[in-house]
Amino acid sequence: MIDDDVQAWSAYPQYRWVFNKLEVALRFGYECGPACVPIIKKGFYIIRPIYNLFGQGIGAKKQFLDPELHREEMILHKYVSPGYFWCEYLEGDHFSIDYKRENGHWVPFSAMIGTHETEDNLTRFEIWEKVELPNFELPDFIHEIDVEYLNIESKSGKPFEIHLRTGNDQIWDLPMGSKVYPIWDEESQNRRKGLRFSPNHESDLRFYSADGHLSDVRRGFYVEEAK
Repeated sequence: MIDDDVQAWSAYPQYRWVFNKLEVALRFGYECGPACVPIIKKGFYIIRPIYNLFGQGIGAKKQFLDPELHREEMILHKYVSPGYFWCEYLEGDHFSIDYKRENGHWVPFSAMIGTHETEDNLTRFEIWEKVELPNFELPDFIHEIDVEYLNIESKSGKPFEIHLRTGNDQIWDLPMGSKVYPIWDEESQNRRKGLRFSPNHESDLRFYSADGHLSDVRRGFYVEEAK
């Protein structure tokens, strides 16, 4: 069983393009480009590393950009650092969907919706809720990926991340409507007292700080099972 993207990189070298988030955005036809390439229309964009196998939104931020104001500065690496890219900001519910392989196609079997505490911090989720499976169509190039499981993150049916593993293991056996609350600090811990605690996959918190690249370190989860 593949637990994380680092393991998946070694296990599936033929599908390493999925780790390139700019390549994924291009395949889905989003407005996007690497550092130094300026935007062509004003609006909100997400800026993040082209590669991030660690996950947890390292370096991701929401930014308003206007080509009339920011074009030349973007060419000089302002706003988008080397190794990063920009992409149109997708609105809507943030789905995490696990898929299993059946007869050469991907079939969803688990779905959650995640909500950020604030869009000023794209690392920190406040809640994940188990929901009914959405009816999202996947393009043919996704069905051509032949591994054991997939996890796809999307907004309003528009995928933006593909993982060659599952992502919703926490809620597979829970009733529909159950909620999972990540624990980030004492405040979030105190707000959820009385719920069942679920630990991180790794007990050492160094695995969740990314050597200081993450200021918010997940300490585990509280689980609220639906009645």
